[in-house]
Amino acid sequence: MISWRVNHLRDSAEAVHARELPAERAIWQASISESAVVLGSKQNLDIVNQLSCQQDGISVVHRRSGGGVVVLQPEAHLWIDFVVPRDDELWRDDVGESMWWVGELWADALAKCEVADRDQLRVHRGGLERSPLSDLVCFGGLGPGEVTLHGQKVVGISQRRTREMARFQCVVHQRWSPDLYRRYLATDKMKPQVRDKASSLEAEISRIAVAEVKGLSQIAETLVELAAKI
Repeated sequence: MISWRVNHLRDSAEAVHARELPAERAIWQASISESAVVLGSKQNLDIVNQLSCQQDGISVVHRRSGGGVVVLQPEAHLWIDFVVPRDDELWRDDVGESMWWVGELWADALAKCEVADRDQLRVHRGGLERSPLSDLVCFGGLGPGEVTLHGQKVVGISQRRTREMARFQCVVHQRWSPDLYRRYLATDKMKPQVRDKASSLEAEISRIAVAEVKGLSQIAETLVELAAKI
């Protein structure tokens, strides 16, 4: 059985996302030193309220994986990346299917830490389920491998692939605040498709269903313990 190399990074969100990771089976836990608005690889800076970010000293960075915006604050989330080389038995050519084992591992760890019963934690095995905000906010949609609890998204996952490896970037929130998204996104400049004419982008952000999770350190340790068995 191939063992996992376990690493812990303590740096800015920008430095963590920019870091080139080796193509080896590894778990990287990231602890950020400052708050950040993290954009997906295809998102433009014009969706960000630059003035609010400057006033609050919030960094704005791009990650190399796809998906929507994630607002990160120190000690408010658990961020773990899994790296799998192309020749690993966990590798799957199908991009969607390749994320299933990641979600199953998270669900097993959350259940073992008594966040919820295992049968209540659902690992999404379909395609991307869109909402009016799925292209804008990471937790506004539901992608392959992501985990939900009673309809609320628990684990967000994005993936970056190279010729040598796949990097699965995962986030679980201990604290989730729609107010931060309303403040740091340029909502006055955006006109997304909303549920009805009387709705607004701010109202749609408030509708995003996110499950907050406690005991992040224990969950991280349990993930490493369970990963050693696969």
